[in-house]
Amino acid sequence: MALARPYEPKMVQHTKTLGVLLYLFVIPPFLAVVFSVVTLHIKAFVVDLISLALFLLALFISKKGFEQEFVYDRAAFALAPKTPYKLLGALALALAVLYTSLFVCQRSFLESLFLALVALLGYYLWYGFDPKEDKVPDMGDVGVDVAFRTIQEAKESLAKIEERLDKITHPRLKEQMQKTIQTAKEVIAELEKKPIFVREARRFLVVYIDSLLELTDSYIAVQEGVEPQRVEELLFLLDQTQERFEKELRRLQEQGKFDLDVKMRTLNHQIKT
Repeated sequence: MALARPYEPKMVQHTKTLGVLLYLFVIPPFLAVVFSVVTLHIKAFVVDLISLALFLLALFISKKGFEQEFVYDRAAFALAPKTPYKLLGALALALAVLYTSLFVCQRSFLESLFLALVALLGYYLWYGFDPKEDKVPDMGDVGVDVAFRTIQEAKESLAKIEERLDKITHPRLKEQMQKTIQTAKEVIAELEKKPIFVREARRFLVVYIDSLLELTDSYIAVQEGVEPQRVEELLFLLDQTQERFEKELRRLQEQGKFDLDVKMRTLNHQIKT
């Protein structure tokens, strides 16, 4: 038992690199389907095609689970996934192995069940199952659902702005937008670590970011006819917006330090008394 250790999620740079081993399960049924087509074996083609479909289903579901876990692992404040995609992917893989062993390889039911259980166990040992616990820092009197929903809505609005950047043709304006978005992301990242301050930063999250999104949409709709003077005014406005975001970031950072100082003084007072 000294060698036993708990499952630790594997962190990777991109979700596309996850689930590579599952692709190996797809190769044999794919080759079998191709061979059955070449040999015009209709019955084998149908059986092999179902096997391939089941393995592809397991891969598809698992990838959604990996993406969920990737986001969960990177976030400082995250709720456990509601849909257990990794567990469903593991069960789909076990079903695919069971079917393939029974109908493609013509093995007995007990042998097929054994192989399916081995596949399920191997999946768990290598990939693990879905996170079950919420990652919730100190919330104070702020509701978890409210804080999480507020932060997620702000992140979604920023994502929409980023999607629209490709439509902005003015290079300086596009560059300034990118800087402003990056600063806003830093503010949100700070709030994820300290969601206790979400209520105080709600104006920033709801008003400023949504206003920036509306401004972006309005500019894109008329950018071909915007005068240079108006562009300069917009650049100045974006510069002021970024300064406001930087001020919000500094406030959150200082607020966190102040909170730490208060707790240190409280502990020190308790020790002395």
